[in-house]
Amino acid sequence: MNSIVLSKKQFNDLKTMIYKASGINLHEGKLELLKSKIAKRMRITKKSFDQYLSFLYKNEQEVIEFIDTVTTNHSFFFRENKSIKYIIDQFNNHPQKQSKEFKIWCAACSTGDEPYTVAVQLKTLGLSFSIQATDLSHSVLATATRGIYRNDKLRNVPLPLLHRFFQRGNGKFTGFVKVKKEVMQHVYFQEFNLITDTPIKEQYDAVLCRNVMIYFDPPTSEKVTNKLYDSVVTGGYFAIGNAESLMNLNHKFKSAPAVPSLYIK
Repeated sequence: MNSIVLSKKQFNDLKTMIYKASGINLHEGKLELLKSKIAKRMRITKKSFDQYLSFLYKNEQEVIEFIDTVTTNHSFFFRENKSIKYIIDQFNNHPQKQSKEFKIWCAACSTGDEPYTVAVQLKTLGLSFSIQATDLSHSVLATATRGIYRNDKLRNVPLPLLHRFFQRGNGKFTGFVKVKKEVMQHVYFQEFNLITDTPIKEQYDAVLCRNVMIYFDPPTSEKVTNKLYDSVVTGGYFAIGNAESLMNLNHKFKSAPAVPSLYIK
């Protein structure tokens, strides 16, 4: 990494490329991070610095791979579950819950911890549901589709749910658990770029877009929020991360009572 010298122009060009592709806003304090990630991709692609930069600008898939290394996929089961529990409680109190299929979109699902967290809680209540789970990165989606996780990622899962919906690994999978098929069959994974892709016409009872807007500047957060507004049914829910806020953004959502990171259409 010490051999990588990134000029101000090169840094600004990379910053602009990443911003346009993903909405991630890198400031100058991220220079060393960027250099380390370039070095990592250079090792993987077996290219010199100049070769790698040229390759990066010409290869759309490499842009996605590079962006994936820049973001931190820090996720685990039952992370910030208060807003999810609130939504599920409202579903459970819905007057047509016996005949209704609840539809949820996890719009930045990372390695799948979040949609499976939602799924096991809905399964416990016997509700009918489907979850669309999307992310920019195909590598995290590959993990999500496998449904195999280290034990420590499930430390917050209540024991009854852990025993009912997860299978403990053995042999080479000792220390891992797998999500059971009865849960996985409710969750559908696909690549989706919140910045450049257009949502399908489907409307959802809840859209979760949590812990991704921390990487965005206010104009991008506003653009994404308003794009997702159209994907929420009237009276439906929009959840963001606990460290995020829609304050000072121009949007139509109303704050949910007693849950700061949750909004209602």
